[in-house]
Amino acid sequence: MPISVIIPAFNGAATLTGAIESILRQTHAPEEIIVCDDCSTDATAEVAARYSGHVECVRRQKNGGLSANRNTAVQVARGDWLLFLDQDDELLPHALEALVTTAEKTNAGVVYGYVLLRSGEQARLHGLAWAVGEPPMPAKANFWWTAVTTTGCALFRRSLIDQVGEFDETIWQAEDCEFWLRCGMMCRFAHCDTVVLKKHIIENSLGSHASGSIWWRLYLQEKFLAWCAARSLDTRFLDATPAKLTDHALKRIFHMKAWRVLTPVLSRARALNARTPWYYRGVLTERFLALRRVPTSPSNLRTYTC
Repeated sequence: MPISVIIPAFNGAATLTGAIESILRQTHAPEEIIVCDDCSTDATAEVAARYSGHVECVRRQKNGGLSANRNTAVQVARGDWLLFLDQDDELLPHALEALVTTAEKTNAGVVYGYVLLRSGEQARLHGLAWAVGEPPMPAKANFWWTAVTTTGCALFRRSLIDQVGEFDETIWQAEDCEFWLRCGMMCRFAHCDTVVLKKHIIENSLGSHASGSIWWRLYLQEKFLAWCAARSLDTRFLDATPAKLTDHALKRIFHMKAWRVLTPVLSRARALNARTPWYYRGVLTERFLALRRVPTSPSNLRTYTC
């Protein structure tokens, strides 16, 4: 089972050594390790170069974001199986061995394990076996919430990219979830009952932004439904009406007090003709927040249409 472990890197000099060393300590060695540098301005390239002979370094010509960086690395990867490790995460020593064993036993297209999330002195486990099963069960498990916590905990067949396409370069948060949704319509997912990854929660990182998480979840849900419709794939099992899509986003906004995306989500509700009690509650809250001069529309989230 030739495996390519890919580290998409951008200004990751401070943490890249830990990620690379965690791969080199694996009890099941990968076929190759690729660091793909997305035009870093720090010493990322120099750190990767220290591992010459163990690590192949690829540098993009133009900064394009995480998904573009992953897609570039796929073009040069030789493995039949891929794992994308974030530059500030670390694989536990038996990670690849455990994932490979599960993949061989189950003949799944995607195998994922538990993730130890660390934030300061606190730690918790993520990655329960909610997405296990034949299609479309994995897609259902990842539609409303993320079952596969991060790409670093998952091994997947490279051939899936030929079936479902690459990572969407227009999505700037939760882009891996959108990829798992497409995979979940095409292949079986299996769960490895092992903690495979140690992930550090970094304050103010892209993935920690609640407003972005809500906005991009709504985007990828709409995009996924359109992708399925274009391929005549039945998504009635999701019961994903326009009202439920926007209500899910609005409930999260109120729960997390993520007011900066209230106005664009209400705009999506109007575009989808989803006038629900949550919509009207959102309209009243938008007016109240305007009186208090609380921003409800971000300046850095892209608009979209599906």
